[in-house]
Amino acid sequence: MNIFPISKDGELAIAFELENIYISRKSIAKILKRIDGVADVHLRGHLGSSDEIRIEFKYMGRDFIVWEPYGDNSRYWVGPKNIEQAGLETTDLQAAFIQYKPPLYRALLGDLLTFRLFRLNTDRR
Repeated sequence: MNIFPISKDGELAIAFELENIYISRKSIAKILKRIDGVADVHLRGHLGSSDEIRIEFKYMGRDFIVWEPYGDNSRYWVGPKNIEQAGLETTDLQAAFIQYKPPLYRALLGDLLTFRLFRLNTDRR
């Protein structure tokens, strides 16, 4: 899965983004629950909800969120709830999502909708 790190002034990766076509909120919650230092994982909102915060959790004792900007973005933003108090690097969180392999049906759908399937074929020439 592609991860898009977000750094503050080119320093630590304090947050990252995930393409939401490849992973569901429930899958994100399951992955988070298996990471050392993560606690209190709570799903929020539902399909069509005006609440853009999809998941809340604690990482190393600090409040973190999974946020879907505008409620219909193509990416989930994973990072501290209060960006001004960011100070933890998210490398361990990112590593767990890099290892994630979506189910075949979701991978194919994602590749079709993002045209990645067609780019893979043209890259082989």
